[in-house]
Amino acid sequence: MGFYQTHKNEIITLQLVSQILGKVKLEYAAQEPQWAHVVLDITPRGFSTGLLRYHASHFEIEVDLMKNEIIIQTDENDTTVKLEDGKTIRDYYQEIMDSTADLGISLSIHTTPQEMETTTPFEEDVEHHHYNEDVAKQILKWFQFAWDAEQLFLAPIRQRKIYPGLFWGTFDVTGIIVYNEFEPFPDDSRVIERAAFDEHMIEFGFWFGDDNFEHPTFFTLPYPFVEGVELKTDDSFPQGSYFSPDMAEYLYEIKSDVDQANSAEVIRFLEASCKKSFEYLEWENTQHCFVELKMEQNQKQ
Repeated sequence: MGFYQTHKNEIITLQLVSQILGKVKLEYAAQEPQWAHVVLDITPRGFSTGLLRYHASHFEIEVDLMKNEIIIQTDENDTTVKLEDGKTIRDYYQEIMDSTADLGISLSIHTTPQEMETTTPFEEDVEHHHYNEDVAKQILKWFQFAWDAEQLFLAPIRQRKIYPGLFWGTFDVTGIIVYNEFEPFPDDSRVIERAAFDEHMIEFGFWFGDDNFEHPTFFTLPYPFVEGVELKTDDSFPQGSYFSPDMAEYLYEIKSDVDQANSAEVIRFLEASCKKSFEYLEWENTQHCFVELKMEQNQKQ
């Protein structure tokens, strides 16, 4: 079995923890197009809301997968919530809400998970309670691997960008290139999609898979969505890349463990699928996007 199937319970529990943080950021971050304001930061130890403001106070909530705890920090104080097997989402939610209140921050969030099969509100969820320290560290390694590859690919491109972070609704590490052309989503009743997809854009992401998708996978999704045509791959793509008409995405599955994954091949996939998506979307005046930066290479290269 692939990584997702083997560790499904732990992945879902951690995704629900990320949704609690994401819902906090949803309410207390300044709004941006494409939901960019709700993305969680990937950190050296896990993922975080980043800096947020509540009235006159600033705070941050970080899930530390190395120390197995949730750290809540304000201007003057901090407190922790332990990550441990057997603790339910109801417990995590209540402890986070109580801890922030004790620090003078009375948070209010919408508690129903989104973009997941489970719709049980956080305060009622006793089904999801799986935590494994080793699996958590593997999840962090995959997140950091994806962040590195996507960052190296996206950073030098001369185009408006959303840098890689954790989109907690679908639990993927994703960055976005946005083109200056308005394209409203056709169904305004779909609250998430109408704000996510309202300009020409390309998403470049990574997710662990699902019940029907065995391996951790990188994807490239052009918007407006590809319909009625099957895009092709060529020799510029790494072996194993393909386009899925059903998902309207280019896909590149990683069938090795994270320690054996090849970041150069991932970047090759992202570059090739980006250029093919540019062609499909017929973006104009983009010849400069891949012109080299006039800088001496730094240690990151």
